Amino acid sequence: MKKVIIMKKNKGFSLVELIIVIAIMAILVGIIVPVMMHFIEKSNVSSDYQLADTIRSCVAYSIVDAKVKEDPASQPKLLAMEAGPIDITTLDDGSVLKESVTEYLAEDPSLLTSQIKSKHDPSSQIMVSTTNGIVKVTITKTDSTGKKNYNAGNDIEVQ
Repeated sequence: MKKVIIMKKNKGFSLVELIIVIAIMAILVGIIVPVMMHFIEKSNVSSDYQLADTIRSCVAYSIVDAKVKEDPASQPKLLAMEAGPIDITTLDDGSVLKESVTEYLAEDPSLLTSQIKSKHDPSSQIMVSTTNGIVKVTITKTDSTGKKNYNAGNDIEVQ
């Protein structure tokens, strides 16, 4: 009797080929992730600029509101903003100014610092000042360059 040896053709990949593919994928991921992280931080900075601009618009609408101008409780805050920057979270005095800003923002101003998305110091503040009716908003201790260096003095500023 003759023995017949039947050889099967291997259909598939060898272990070496699979390891090479995994190594190539790991190298690509190692290159792509830092680039993507930079773009994510830049989008967070853009989001913070948009937040600052929204706050600027809301405060600008509020300070020209007749009810705010007539409210005696709002006058100290309006004068303080004219004298220099004040923290937006200090608008908690029950004045018409706070009510107006809250209405335009659809959120309590004291919660706005939690919406800062870019890399920032935990003690960051959203400062508001006015000069001749022009509103300026600054988000302090952030990095407007997107390089995550919030101590460099690159605060986000919208006027």
